[in-house]
Amino acid sequence: MRQIGKQLYIIDDDPHFGRSLKRLLNCRGFQAEYFMSAQSFLDAVPSGQKGIAIVDIHMPECDGFSLMHKMRELHYIMPVIVITGQTQADSREIAMQRGAVGFLQKPFNEQSLLDLIEAQEE
Repeated sequence: MRQIGKQLYIIDDDPHFGRSLKRLLNCRGFQAEYFMSAQSFLDAVPSGQKGIAIVDIHMPECDGFSLMHKMRELHYIMPVIVITGQTQADSREIAMQRGAVGFLQKPFNEQSLLDLIEAQEE
């Protein structure tokens, strides 16, 4: 069952995609925030904050895997769903080895993302 109001953080350098995903998730009853960079997310969201991070792999300055590493170093406890539009053969395996709870390649099915979100218990 969907937890209305569950907090989601979208971190993706593509503003069109990020804003569209935010609107979609808000319409589905989630509280979604969008950040254009890893640093803007880290600056705005404290490590103790509950929620789920939806992180793009390929971003300038700090890619999604580097963000996941920083989140571990800074003791973020939220689950991470990795998304990408430029997958490499081993991207899924790397994401899962580094602690991601899910991996989706763009364009992905809306229900696949919703299922991953709803599977995370807070």
